[in-house]
Amino acid sequence: MSLVFRMRFTICIVACLTASQFALIGFHESVAAQDSFYAGKTLKVIVGFPPGGGYDIYARTFARFLPRHIPDEPAVIAVNMPGAGSLTLANYIYNVAPKDGTEIGSVETFIPFEAFFKGAGVRFDPLKFSWIGSLNSEMSTCVIWHASKIKSFEDLLTTEASFGATGSGAPPVMEPKVMNAVMGTKMKVITGYPGTADIFIAMERGEVEGACGVGWTTLLSTRGAWLAQGTLRILAQNAVKRHPNLPQTPLLLDFAKTKAQKDLLTLLAAPHRAGRPYLAPPGLPAERLQILRQAFEATTKDSAFLTEAEKLKLAINPVTGKEMEAIFTEISRMDSSLIDAMIDARTEKGRAN
Repeated sequence: MSLVFRMRFTICIVACLTASQFALIGFHESVAAQDSFYAGKTLKVIVGFPPGGGYDIYARTFARFLPRHIPDEPAVIAVNMPGAGSLTLANYIYNVAPKDGTEIGSVETFIPFEAFFKGAGVRFDPLKFSWIGSLNSEMSTCVIWHASKIKSFEDLLTTEASFGATGSGAPPVMEPKVMNAVMGTKMKVITGYPGTADIFIAMERGEVEGACGVGWTTLLSTRGAWLAQGTLRILAQNAVKRHPNLPQTPLLLDFAKTKAQKDLLTLLAAPHRAGRPYLAPPGLPAERLQILRQAFEATTKDSAFLTEAEKLKLAINPVTGKEMEAIFTEISRMDSSLIDAMIDARTEKGRAN
């Protein structure tokens, strides 16, 4: 190898190493700048329901462990913004909340789907939310107070009973309305309760007899003793397969008599795959969304968090942000006639044949 060639080779190596070092320094500076955003800041986890309900307990537990997985460990607090079954919060996150990752929301399972079903008061596009993830993909239940004349789901086909509900497209409103229209049940839906905790109080007072669209984990975490004592009975579960803990409790699908009924009840169960969703405003910087998603997933694997969740009887069956995006994309591509039939069923315009 000639002296000139060796000199040129050495210069090339030095130049390449120098460029690589500068690139690496730039990369670390970029990451540091990205990570330092949360230094000294407060991240709000906003719950769309009053204190004391299932969503509130989940969010407050989650907020306690989330900061340890975010760079610079910002303060994380849980606050409440009840209204219209969390529709108020969904509209706030989409239109008002800062688009910098300092505020995220915990909304009801069905609320993001309201845009597909032309729900009243919806001011958001679910495909544009910055989806962070869901703590628990689950199923909902229809429950009845022990003193009610209703003893089984079949009784609802012949006997009227009052069922408490929240607002807008939340499951306690939507699910009984769909059942009335699709299956011919006779549930009188009493709306206006801020959350499930208030509906349970109304049952104790004798104002209503039951509720539908109540998450299984909400029952376990807030009214587990009632279930054990028989104070509250489960009539049916809204899912595509029976929960391992409820092998004898029928599915709503078990009562479908036609393909149209089965298709609509399957669509009714679909949003529960989204479980307990957490979302941020649209237009969140990509690197900020990535931080939140990574922190969310890390929290759901945190042994201390899982131990606390087990102690509180909070089921954790997480869904990632990308999986959440896929769920809403799937619904957006469904046949429009099925969506229209669901809209008719929600407004109780007629039964599916």
